[in-house]
Amino acid sequence: MAVLFAAGCERRTPPEGSAGSTPTPTAPSESPAAAGVTPPTPVPETAPAAPSAPADATAGKSAGQIVDDTVITTKVKSALLADSDVKGLDVVVETSKGVVSLSGAVNNQTQIDRAAKIAGEVEGVNSVLNNLTIKKQ
Repeated sequence: MAVLFAAGCERRTPPEGSAGSTPTPTAPSESPAAAGVTPPTPVPETAPAAPSAPADATAGKSAGQIVDDTVITTKVKSALLADSDVKGLDVVVETSKGVVSLSGAVNNQTQIDRAAKIAGEVEGVNSVLNNLTIKKQ
């Protein structure tokens, strides 16, 4: 089928000076679709999509707040990991507009209290929501 299509599209012109029949030119008004050729579909120009953060994580925050919250989270997590009384790996730290949320399960009430105290002492922390629980043994 492709050979027939290619053969049908081939134009042959007689060598100059030959006295034979003249080739039949394609009519200028003939559309490419009528000639059996599908024209390319134009692609609309669009701007590339900007990368976006999860809507719930950044809703209502400026770029400065997001950076500040990330710095605060990092400082609190580092302080918890450095403390020998608190199992820092057991504590999940999240920050939103300077409010630090602690969650997870630790061994006892002393660790819950100590984690809240450590988080509250970090520069930039406005308040601490302590949602830590004691592990069931």
